[in-house]
Amino acid sequence: MTRKHTILKASEIFGESTPQEQMHASSDQGGTDTIDAPSAISAIRQSGLVGMGGAGYPTWKKLAKSYSVVIANAAECEPLLEHNVARLETDSDRVVSGLVLAMKIVGASRGIVAIKSKNTDALDALTASVRTFNDAHPSGPLLSVSLLEDRYPVGDARAVVRDVLGTLIAPTAHTSSVDALLLNVETLLRIHEVLLENRPVATKDITVAGLIDGSGYEHDTSLVLYDVPIGTTIRQVLDALHIATPGPDDQLLLGGPYMGDAARLDDPIAATSGGIMIAGPELRDRGPVGIIVCACGASQDRLTAIVDAEGAQLAGTVTCKNVVTLPDGRLKCANPGICPGQAQAVLALKKQGAASLLISHCTDCTNTVMQIAPKLGMRVHHATDAYLRAGGEHLIRAHRISQTTHQ
Repeated sequence: MTRKHTILKASEIFGESTPQEQMHASSDQGGTDTIDAPSAISAIRQSGLVGMGGAGYPTWKKLAKSYSVVIANAAECEPLLEHNVARLETDSDRVVSGLVLAMKIVGASRGIVAIKSKNTDALDALTASVRTFNDAHPSGPLLSVSLLEDRYPVGDARAVVRDVLGTLIAPTAHTSSVDALLLNVETLLRIHEVLLENRPVATKDITVAGLIDGSGYEHDTSLVLYDVPIGTTIRQVLDALHIATPGPDDQLLLGGPYMGDAARLDDPIAATSGGIMIAGPELRDRGPVGIIVCACGASQDRLTAIVDAEGAQLAGTVTCKNVVTLPDGRLKCANPGICPGQAQAVLALKKQGAASLLISHCTDCTNTVMQIAPKLGMRVHHATDAYLRAGGEHLIRAHRISQTTHQ
């Protein structure tokens, strides 16, 4: 089921209207049928809009090519994050409008929204918006909804293409190799706002989760903040929500529990920021601890910092069997979310003296590790543990189909 979340507008917590809200009554610039591709690309370029799912690639550059299909990535696969799901619950018509605008700009004949089936409220709103559009445009273009499993990293671009279109593209390839363009839900919302509401791109939706003492909400609730002005600091957000300032042993991430980066209170919210995660200290481990580095999770530096925070000796570091190292040094999964087996990595670390493992694996690879490591007497920690504990969520360990996971 969908994680509990509460939606707050920035003006409600900061006491003043954001540029988006100030221009809420601005005149409509025409419908999606009147779009002129060159003018639209120029407007989006001038707005400075970038991919708001985290990559930050200039949106106008993506829209400057032709594609046969545009996919709205509504997976939001990071645990605790809920702002994309919330937007579909409250603004599905505007997100669908952004999708249609993107399709018209690139000449696509199909638009698909990829969303987890567990997000029932968002799915209901989305389905209604898609049906309304299709009924009004019987001759096309055609919109549809594709349901995703609740597994990490189902929102990875290559995973979305694989699960929606049935094609696994190479780790070095782009989705354009299958004539598909992927755009995040919030990016599509901002396309609608730029082109049809003449609004600037000056704000970001974020999720605040974890240790939210003082906010008036329980830890099992994610706080979704709409339209936080870009440049606002983490400290300003927490103060506005009356959340207690994290202590010296607490942890801050800017982003989600898997891929987020360690943050400081005076770090600003950027156009690519997904969330503010607050957690207590890591659990102590007597070690030695072995690290398995994967492509879809925390960086090696962050994993090493967690071992230090646990007060343990590092036994060694190996890479996940699913990892492919690109020429530029970046790591990619050979097949995102599909585990090729982890016995070799676990046994290698056991031979190096590891009594515990620290991983940041996807759902499937974590499940594989859990079938091996405990039988060897090894304790298992996951990079997301402190944040999921703080947010009242189940830890990522063995995956059972009969149970609902929160990822």
